[in-house]
Amino acid sequence: MPWDLNELAKHQAYLKGHFVLTTGRHSDQFLLMARLTERPWALAEWTKELAFRLKDYGARTVVGPAVGGIIPAYAVASEWEGSRMLFAEKSDNGSMSFKRGFSLAPGEKVVVVEDVVTTGSSVDKVIEAVHGAGGMVVAVGALVDRGHDKPHWNDRGFEALLRLAPGSIPTWDPGECPLCQAGIPLTRPKA
Repeated sequence: MPWDLNELAKHQAYLKGHFVLTTGRHSDQFLLMARLTERPWALAEWTKELAFRLKDYGARTVVGPAVGGIIPAYAVASEWEGSRMLFAEKSDNGSMSFKRGFSLAPGEKVVVVEDVVTTGSSVDKVIEAVHGAGGMVVAVGALVDRGHDKPHWNDRGFEALLRLAPGSIPTWDPGECPLCQAGIPLTRPKA
């Protein structure tokens, strides 16, 4: 199985065009992983491999950030007998926290699973939530790593199926966007 952009494009999870990102920046490429997660049979190929790569870290609890990490985290956890899956949600103050009665035992080993790591800020917030709940993050897994720069993750494992080089998906400030200057219509793929 090739873990590449062509595979994602087959499921409309990798798009080309003119997009506004959640940061407000513009890009000519977009990863809409919900298009992969809507096809459980296609997602299963990715999450089985990610579960295999994460298994030796010894965790049996998988935590995903809401919303994008919920389905991949659930699918990874389903590969491990006796595992469980929790998700962290945004709090009013912008952090992530466990709600719905989710809790962790002191020192419980956890892997955090995300669909796409871009800046890593969502994963950072989930790590803080896990630590705040008494758990211990032993690894982070992602379907796609867009070239994050998180050296403080070096004390734990980081597994990604598709690793893109930093800057391989360009972004621009709206005032400097060559696609805007060319008059190409802007789309919001998550809208």
